[in-house]
Amino acid sequence: MQKQHRPTGVTIVAILTIIGGLVLLFSGVALIALGALIPSLVSNNTTNSPFSHASAQLLGIIAAAIGSVLLAVGIGYLVMFYGLLKGKGWAWTITIVLLIIGIAIHIASTAFGSVFTASTTSLHNNNGNSGIVGAIIGIAIDIVILYYLYRPHVKAYFGKTKPAATI
Repeated sequence: MQKQHRPTGVTIVAILTIIGGLVLLFSGVALIALGALIPSLVSNNTTNSPFSHASAQLLGIIAAAIGSVLLAVGIGYLVMFYGLLKGKGWAWTITIVLLIIGIAIHIASTAFGSVFTASTTSLHNNNGNSGIVGAIIGIAIDIVILYYLYRPHVKAYFGKTKPAATI
């Protein structure tokens, strides 16, 4: 069976995936490096620091752990990029799962963000709507991509359609 031509939208989703993956990779490396530097910066500081050496080490471990997770997810995004470009069914499935998780995170950040900004708006006298607007835009983008990935020609590219019944 001949492989179908890759839809343009899949290429766009793949490019967004590699951009996200590279950002995650660089963020992960930066946090790992920061986690390694924090204890040494605090121990070299001769002035009275609000952080003890133990709390600096704990903060460094937490930063390195978060950085390691971001690094692993970034590598996963690069693998997913390859799968999207090659029309692999597993890449379609992983993308769908990550989009649903992303929508849930955006909804939660909108709900919790509005609670936190409502409680701090009176204290700081700032608008607080930029985070909510960003989450709503993120939800809209994820829904559009999710809808697109369920289009028949896109599902066919990833081999996710049932063959037509022959009579």
